Amino acid sequence: MIEITTSNSTNVNELLFAFGNLLDEVMFITMTTPTLYSFHQKIFTHAKSAKVATDIHLTKNNPFRLYPDSVGALRPLREQSAFTLIELLAVITIIGILAGLTLGAAGAVRRHGAASTAKAEVAALQAACDRYFAEKNEYPTTNSMPDPSSSSVPDVNPSTSSKYSSAGQAFFKELFGTNQYNRPPSTKRYFEPKPAMVSSTTNANPYLIDPWGYAYGYNCRSTTNTTTGEVSWNQPMIWSTAGTTKGETNKWITSWPKM
Repeated sequence: MIEITTSNSTNVNELLFAFGNLLDEVMFITMTTPTLYSFHQKIFTHAKSAKVATDIHLTKNNPFRLYPDSVGALRPLREQSAFTLIELLAVITIIGILAGLTLGAAGAVRRHGAASTAKAEVAALQAACDRYFAEKNEYPTTNSMPDPSSSSVPDVNPSTSSKYSSAGQAFFKELFGTNQYNRPPSTKRYFEPKPAMVSSTTNANPYLIDPWGYAYGYNCRSTTNTTTGEVSWNQPMIWSTAGTTKGETNKWITSWPKM
């Protein structure tokens, strides 16, 4: 048996002709190798390149290994990759910027929420004072009250002026009906504050506080006609300093319209 391998099928007849006299005595087995198209050639080229890459070993002077790219060439690739210091600093900087933006936005949301709560509480206190006046024809009052409009020393800092707490204690007792939050009222109750709005829910003589933890300001004055003896009352002034302690009255939340 004679095996003939050729890449061109047209050569088979020529080879058979050369052995023409043996056709009756010899069995010919012909095998042809098909011609590869360009697509298959690329596949085999990549396979060969990959084989070359796996055969290259790392040495002291050759810290790279080769691998085939998209067109069959060999390119160096580091055996182990790591972050550089510049990349780490860039990532840390980006994280810091994003954290700053997030915290700033969260702080703004908290301030806005506290301001909204203070506005609602001031309005509720004003309504309670109106109910008090409708029944008694007077407003809650005390001898010591903060006065932010004083021409001498305006009381604008609730953390240092004792007038805020003293007026607040009397204000709380008149509206709540008792001088302690956890006791039943002894007189009519005109206002029901939440625990977060009271300086102490267990001790006696608490006062009302705003969402920033400072005492609410309260001031109400009356004038008496010396001739008739008639007493006239001004509308009570109720305000929150909105967390400020430096006299920034433009930021206050008040029961009167600000100019």
